[in-house]
Amino acid sequence: MNRVKKVRLFTCEIKRHRQIAPELCAVCPRVAKCKAFRIWYHTHNQEYLDFVLDIVEKFPEKYQMEVQFVAEKQHFVQIVDIQTGKIDRIVNLKEIDAMSPEEKLELSRHKNLFVVTHRMQPIVKVELKKTVITSPMQFEDEPAAEEEPEAKPEAKPVRGRGRKKT
Repeated sequence: MNRVKKVRLFTCEIKRHRQIAPELCAVCPRVAKCKAFRIWYHTHNQEYLDFVLDIVEKFPEKYQMEVQFVAEKQHFVQIVDIQTGKIDRIVNLKEIDAMSPEEKLELSRHKNLFVVTHRMQPIVKVELKKTVITSPMQFEDEPAAEEEPEAKPEAKPVRGRGRKKT
């Protein structure tokens, strides 16, 4: 049976924007909670990080980065190298089940496998730098234009929506 893969449409959950794009999500206050962003971020994470780093490098006096760790709840297999003790990678449990026995044996050679239920994923967000105002702000006074008295429009009689009398 030949299955056709459905195209996934990414739309913003708060309905302000029709699409998910780095320039919209990088400043969104709900980026850590947004399910649509997480799904989009899996496939476009390099594009998103490039955009955020580019903005912060171009405008260092205006913007700052904020990193939030978001827990993703699924069943994962954490592969740890026995010699170094470092995490080699984290794989989805479904991917492990799809492997052949030979691939599973090769994967577990010289490595410890742990089943974990959450994966922490860092999401970078852009924020405007906050500055404290220490002196009173003064604005230039605009010259007041001479105001001409406006003529009042004539009032038109209002027609009511009463019942028809029969």
